Amino acid sequence: MLTSLYIETPQYNSKLGRMLGRLMFDTMRVEIRSAEDINVKCIEYINRSGKVNFSKIDKEVGAQRNRLLCKADLQLPENSGYRRFYSLEFKARLCTNLAIGLLASLSEYNLSVGLIDEHASFTTLPKYLLSYTDSVVVVTKESEIYRELNESLLHDIGAPIRISKSKNSLYTCDLILAPAPIKDSIGFNNHALILTAQKPEVSVDSTVIYDYHLELSDDLLSIKPKGLSDTYFAGALYTLLKVYRLGSKLPDLCISENKVHTPESLKALLKNIHDKT
Repeated sequence: MLTSLYIETPQYNSKLGRMLGRLMFDTMRVEIRSAEDINVKCIEYINRSGKVNFSKIDKEVGAQRNRLLCKADLQLPENSGYRRFYSLEFKARLCTNLAIGLLASLSEYNLSVGLIDEHASFTTLPKYLLSYTDSVVVVTKESEIYRELNESLLHDIGAPIRISKSKNSLYTCDLILAPAPIKDSIGFNNHALILTAQKPEVSVDSTVIYDYHLELSDDLLSIKPKGLSDTYFAGALYTLLKVYRLGSKLPDLCISENKVHTPESLKALLKNIHDKT
């Protein structure tokens, strides 16, 4: 079961209203929502007094306190064991799904693709990428693991990947896939489309897609807790409850620094990038 916490603090427009609010009792509503084999405990706490009574909430949260579903700006008590659930696993999956979907729709262009996988965490990807292009370069610190993979790929499908330790090898790529967060400078001006799972910690001179939004099915929407985005809730279902059917989803919208994109607009952008190289 998943457990979510939503805290609402009513806003009073006058001093008298605030004074009366402090005299009122807080209320808490707990509901179990179910769809198929998925159960979600939804806790909604109305903070009228101005001070949240977490000892009251504790009884309902129980052992779920270290993976609690809630908004990012909810202030949880320190040194209490409370921790908001957060994982990039599902966003990384949406990122890679989008990359493969774009390559499949543009297979006639034979786009050049770069994969940044420093710790060899995404070794299943090259085989899928090679289904739509014969130009794949992998930047990794685990060269030996990828050399063994390369031998397997040559044996199974007769297509190799290029392995490098330097991000400079990505210079000619049309599309760069970085499922893990980008923490270091790519080191050159590259106008490739970059897909990653989190906003880079460094400046990158490219279009970088780092956030993804999808629409849930009606059955999952019916059990989604208040205050959560569809993507965040889907990530909890995928990561914590192993609802792997969500792993085939493509994002409906994608976010870069200053723009909202669709898969179709990214397809047009990739065509433009390829035509200029």
